[in-house]
Amino acid sequence: MDETLILRQVRDDTRRTGGLDEDGKQRLIEAFNKRFNQAMELVEEEKVSKYVFSPSGRTIWVVAGKHGEYQVLPESMFCSCDDYFFRVMSGKKQVCYHIIAQQMGEALGKYRTTDLADSNYAQITSKWTPPPLQS
Repeated sequence: MDETLILRQVRDDTRRTGGLDEDGKQRLIEAFNKRFNQAMELVEEEKVSKYVFSPSGRTIWVVAGKHGEYQVLPESMFCSCDDYFFRVMSGKKQVCYHIIAQQMGEALGKYRTTDLADSNYAQITSKWTPPPLQS
């Protein structure tokens, strides 16, 4: 079965019930093996963050991994980490563990929220913007 479909189903069930039940946990372990455990460690260590900008209401999700902070786009299941670029984009995996952490952290309500003014948006997103090409 499609990994992203399993993740979305368990995420939705977790949101609905307010907790991750044993069946959902088992489905995630079977689908993701050690990536699930790595993701849940990040959730438990409060390494999932949500930045909310005012007055626009824009939201950025960030997950702190082993080698830095990565932006996660939950709707498209995208992450700015190297694992995503090398393994997900090549078809070896469907999601990295940062995406699993964001999805489950949000569903469980285990994430940090930071409210910022829209004027801070460029400062926060500049971490994931490539430098200009040198000519």
